[in-house]
Amino acid sequence: MEGKKEFLVETDLLLEYLTQNISGRTALEKAMTKGVCFTTVINASELYFAASTEDERKPVEDLLASLKILGLNSRYSLKISKFFNKVASTRDAIMCVVAEINKLPILTGEIDRYKQSGIKIINPLEL
Repeated sequence: MEGKKEFLVETDLLLEYLTQNISGRTALEKAMTKGVCFTTVINASELYFAASTEDERKPVEDLLASLKILGLNSRYSLKISKFFNKVASTRDAIMCVVAEINKLPILTGEIDRYKQSGIKIINPLEL
């Protein structure tokens, strides 16, 4: 039997889950049935930043409780230059470093964001 897959889930898919403006299962729900989903403290922070009321924060807390949240270590900054000119921002470069160090593919609907990075990207339509 094939082992469980692992995914580093980007904020776009976390927001899709929280807003659920689609019919059927979200990409995050599909990924969770296929394996283990990780995200980072950056993604979690982006969700909390977007939640302006307690009613919006509670679903964020519930969602994050169901994921494995990866912290950031200062050693990650030593690899950031590898992604210079391959992604548009420091934030995206940090995501690439986290993915590389933890040997995780990035699951995102924003494929173009990371296409030059050399990191394995999984399109949620392929789940």
